[in-house]
Amino acid sequence: MIPVLVLAGPTASGKTVLGVETAERLGGEIISADSRQVYRGLDIGTAKPTPQELARAPHHLIDRVEPTEKYSAGRFAREASAVIEKLAGQGRAPIVCGGTGFYIAALFEPLFEEPEGIDRERQANLRDELKARAGRGGAVSLHAELERVDPASAARLHPNDFQRVSRALELFRLTGRTMTELLVDGAAQTPQRFSPLYVLLDPQPEVLKSRIGRRVELMLEAGWLEEVQGLLQRGVPAEAPGFQSLGYAEMLALARGELSPEVTREAITARTWQYARRQRTWFRRQEAALRLEGGEGLAGAVAAHWRQYIESKDWSLK
Repeated sequence: MIPVLVLAGPTASGKTVLGVETAERLGGEIISADSRQVYRGLDIGTAKPTPQELARAPHHLIDRVEPTEKYSAGRFAREASAVIEKLAGQGRAPIVCGGTGFYIAALFEPLFEEPEGIDRERQANLRDELKARAGRGGAVSLHAELERVDPASAARLHPNDFQRVSRALELFRLTGRTMTELLVDGAAQTPQRFSPLYVLLDPQPEVLKSRIGRRVELMLEAGWLEEVQGLLQRGVPAEAPGFQSLGYAEMLALARGELSPEVTREAITARTWQYARRQRTWFRRQEAALRLEGGEGLAGAVAAHWRQYIESKDWSLK
């Protein structure tokens, strides 16, 4: 197995700086686990590493696709795996750094493959039924049903996560087996290649909220509006996958003159804080070797923990 250092946490928690400093100490390279930084041209609004940071530590899986293209967790897992194996072969420390928990999970856990022989017409009708039910009673009503048939899946899914909750119910109705059972089967058939060491950044809520507000201000001052206008002038449509990134809906409204700069700033700050809270909930369920609030000198502590982890195991036997 290949050891992999994972630096994760909510947006604006300081992952980029910590990742660069840690990579310098370890002679490592960074694999970005950010579902939005893969898009070319979406630089300011996705808080991509600066040119100076990119020069200090090599980064991978940034600027992979155009804003009009779709990018998936499955593709991330495949591409990140290839980078990790290459770095390990070169004796470089692979450092996965990002806040997209689903991407990180896809990398280290077996991706779910839908069972064969599913009735597609029945599947489409069932999806319509579940969507209608959620429209009447909210995703929480579907989550209550999932708790009855698959408590393990219900425990790991947020009650308002309609897409994944409905997916779990759909598969149970279609196959008679729970998502938990299907995932366990997939894990048994997929040998584990990587051994992740998790370091989670988890600042105090008031600190994180303040940092989010300040970062949104800096993004706007740096020319976020001009970035969006430039993409539109290049012919990128407003409905492009890249524009589904956090904050870009409000920036598009600002570009159309539908929102004022002040309302835009407040709306993006509020949405980013809501997203960060969901990220904190996700990552707090993850077992981690280190949990850090933030501050100076973190890279030294992380590097020391990594070296201890490497020295404590005989990787040739894994």
